[in-house]
Amino acid sequence: MFMIEKTGSQHSNHRLVADAVLNSADFRAIAQSIDAKPTRARKTTPIAARQATISERIETHWNGSETINTAKPGDWIVTTLTANGQVLRDGSGHANQYVISAADFPTLYAPIDGGNELGGLYAARATVDALHLSGGFDIVAPWGERQTAPDGYLILSGRQVYGNNAETFAATYEVVG
Repeated sequence: MFMIEKTGSQHSNHRLVADAVLNSADFRAIAQSIDAKPTRARKTTPIAARQATISERIETHWNGSETINTAKPGDWIVTTLTANGQVLRDGSGHANQYVISAADFPTLYAPIDGGNELGGLYAARATVDALHLSGGFDIVAPWGERQTAPDGYLILSGRQVYGNNAETFAATYEVVG
């Protein structure tokens, strides 16, 4: 179950709170409850990715801690890159890193030429649906940990629903419809 809170001085910002992992039906219900049409978007920047060989705890930062996930052997540890191939960093210098399961990675990303110390380079295969939540979110991510941001997007990618900080979204996605 989820709840939409009205925030901001005019109570016009939507903040999503959910204590359970969201699914595609929830995503559609959230869009309806905030009277918003999802935007189609595509990730335009490459990622560097490597497979974990041991369990690794990865903390995703964007101007504070956004979430924590543990990569199991075989899972992919992803670092977001900018359009010019540099590591995307928040205001405190933290690299934008996250984990993608071994099963999901091949359907989400395709290899491209190149690599760096963070792994091989990959490009997104498909588009996602996105809902802007100007009041942010505090949700349970598909990997079972809390994910928070003060302003962000709810993303529907395949069968998974998760959050993305607004600044990260703006730096790495383009609206395609």
